[in-house]
Amino acid sequence: MVGLSICKLSRSSIPSIAPFFGTKTRYEEVNPRLIDNMNASLLGPPAPGCRPVYLTSVIRHGTRYPTTKNVKKIARLFDLVSSGSATWINEIKGWKMWYTEEMDGRLVEKGRDDHWHLAVRLARSFPSLISEDLLRAHRIEFITSSKHRCVESVKAFQEGLRGIRDVKSM
Repeated sequence: MVGLSICKLSRSSIPSIAPFFGTKTRYEEVNPRLIDNMNASLLGPPAPGCRPVYLTSVIRHGTRYPTTKNVKKIARLFDLVSSGSATWINEIKGWKMWYTEEMDGRLVEKGRDDHWHLAVRLARSFPSLISEDLLRAHRIEFITSSKHRCVESVKAFQEGLRGIRDVKSM
């Protein structure tokens, strides 16, 4: 996420939780405290007296099912492991492979929820940049790839904005 402010960013303004964030990390899985810390609104001007003038947010799609390629890998691994004879393998043999190729990286409900809540946090952190007037005037742009998980993530994000700003159409 990149924010532009009238003030200069300093190294000390980088949130202490920043090292936990990666491109494929489910943050609360790494550290459950992160959700509370994110909700404490770490987003905002880097110093008193600064005001946001522009916001660009680059957001990865939400939590998803494995892709077809990975479902096939999981099935091969399961077959390989379950063909063994160690006693602990009996527990694995009872597991039913429930991932299907039709899931192919589709967004899960957790992914939708994450994007909905992200939109709410951003709107609350930057009310002058994400306002009902700007949403109604279509002054906020959403650009996404055509991958279904990305499109679904943007839709969930927009639903979050509509919910907090009570905008019926965007």
